[in-house]
Amino acid sequence: MADEDEYDEAPEESFTINFKPSFVIVIIDAHPSMFKTTKTADNSETHAFKDALTACYSIADSLIFSNRRTNYNQFGIILAAENDNINLIEIEGNLLDSIKILKEECSLSNEELKAKYERTSQIYLGKLFSLCKRKFKSINSVYYKRHLIYITNDDDPVSGDDHNKYVAINEAKTFEGNDIFFELITMRSDFDYTKFYNELFYSCSNIPPADIICPDKDGLEDKLKSIIVFRYTKLRTRFYPFSNEYSKYLKVLKVNFIKKAKLINNKRVSKDDWKPVKCVKKPNISGDSGQYKLTMGVGEDPFTFSAADVKELRSNDLPLGLHLQYVSNRQLSTGVLLNHTSILIVDPKEDLKYFDEFWQYCVNNDKVLVCIRKYQRISPIRFVELVPKFANNQRLFLIRDLPFCDEYAPSKPTVKHVLPSFDISEEKQQTIERLIDRLSFDYDPKTFRNLNYARKKAFVKSELLKQTEEDVEDIFANCSESIDHEIGEIADTIKSLFHLSEIKEKKQSGFGPFISEIK
Repeated sequence: MADEDEYDEAPEESFTINFKPSFVIVIIDAHPSMFKTTKTADNSETHAFKDALTACYSIADSLIFSNRRTNYNQFGIILAAENDNINLIEIEGNLLDSIKILKEECSLSNEELKAKYERTSQIYLGKLFSLCKRKFKSINSVYYKRHLIYITNDDDPVSGDDHNKYVAINEAKTFEGNDIFFELITMRSDFDYTKFYNELFYSCSNIPPADIICPDKDGLEDKLKSIIVFRYTKLRTRFYPFSNEYSKYLKVLKVNFIKKAKLINNKRVSKDDWKPVKCVKKPNISGDSGQYKLTMGVGEDPFTFSAADVKELRSNDLPLGLHLQYVSNRQLSTGVLLNHTSILIVDPKEDLKYFDEFWQYCVNNDKVLVCIRKYQRISPIRFVELVPKFANNQRLFLIRDLPFCDEYAPSKPTVKHVLPSFDISEEKQQTIERLIDRLSFDYDPKTFRNLNYARKKAFVKSELLKQTEEDVEDIFANCSESIDHEIGEIADTIKSLFHLSEIKEKKQSGFGPFISEIK
C-alpha cells in the first residue's frame, strides 16, 4: 500500500469535478435534411433543427438554478446557415439573454425556422472550423478544455469538392494542437460516414470514429447534458484497513452525485452581472459565554458549550479518510437512510488490488465494512457502513451513515423464517397479474417532481426573465380518479375472490378498500 505523501491531507473537504471545466460550442447545421419531418417510435413527428434548438433551450433553462458556476460548462451556439454563419449565442454571454433568444426561436414552427435559416448552398466546413477555433482563442481564461459539437444530418458536406474537403480536413487536423475535442452528432439512423467523415476521423488522431446517433430531442438533450452539465463531484481520500497504522492505505475516491439545483442567483443570471453575496448575521457573544446549547428534556436546564469546548469535542488525531473498524452484518435495514449516500470507488492511481479483494469478500459473505469517516480536520467521529454494490461495470461501495455503532462486531442470532403456505387458484393468480399490468407504466423521472419547488422555480424564473409566470400543473391531482378508472373492475373481482368484506365508508380510490382489508 502507498507510503508516499502524494495524498497530502487537505485542511477541509475539497472536491474536484469529474472532468475539467470546458467551454463548449454547439454547431447546428441548417441543411435541408435538418428540416424534414420524420416519425419517431411512438409515431409522433419530429424535426432535427428544432429539436436541437429545443434541447439547447432546455439545458440553458435548467442552468438558471445551478448552485455554482463549477457545476456546468459555458456554451455557445452557431448556426451553419446560408452564406455567413450565425452566432446565435455567445459562449460568455449572459445566460438570461441566451434563454430569451432560445425561447423565442423554439416558439417558431418548423416552417418558420426553415424559411428563416435553411441553407440551399454548399457549406464551407473549413471556414466554419476556423471560426470556432478563433472563438476559443478569444476567451480570456486560464487553462480549459474546448469541446466542439457539430449536429448535422448532411453526410456529404463537401459535395465532392476536393478543395473544400482539403481545407476542412486540414483545419480539423489543428484541433489536437489547440486542445479542441471535436464530436459529430447526427439524428439520422442511415447516416453514411463513408462519404466524408470516415476520412476526417482517420486524418485526425484526437477525433474518435464513434457513431453518435440521437434520434429525437430527448436523446440529444441527454447527450448534450452529459457534456455541458456535471453529474457528480469526486473527493480524493484514503482508506485505512489497519488500526493505528496510518502509513499503509489505499487510494480511493468518494463520489457525490449532484441531486438538484438550488434557488440562488449566480453571476451569469443576475440582472446586473454581479455575483450575489450571502450575508449571515453572527450572534453577539462576549467573553466565554455559551455559544451552543444542548437541551436534555422538558424542564431541565440545557448544557452550554463555548466555541473552544466544541472544538475540543470535535478534535481527534485521526488522519483524513475512512478507517476500517470491523466486518459485520448490515447495520441498517434496507431503505433506511439517515443522510445522503455517497459512492466509494478505487482511485485509478491505486496499483494494488486489495480494494477488489475487500469487495469480493463482502459479496461472498453478505457482509459490510464498518468504518470511521473523517473528511475534515476538525470534525467529530462518525460511523458509516460500506455496502458492496456493482454498477456501471464497476465494483464499488455505498457509503451509508450510521446513527450509532458498537465498538466491536455484533453477533446476531440466526433466525429461520418459515413462510406460511397459501393455496392460490389460477383464477386468483391471473387476477393479480391483471392488477399489476394495469398499475404498471413506463418510468420517466421527469414525471415526478416536487410541486412546491416547481412553483417556486417558476416564480423566480418569471422575475429574472421579466415574463409571465408559467403555470405548474399538478399531474397527480386527479390520480385517484385515474386509478379508479383503471382498476375499479379488477378491485371488485379481487374483493369477491378473496372474500373481502364490503367497506361502507366512501374511499377516494377503488383500490382503497382492497388495501384497507389487506391491512
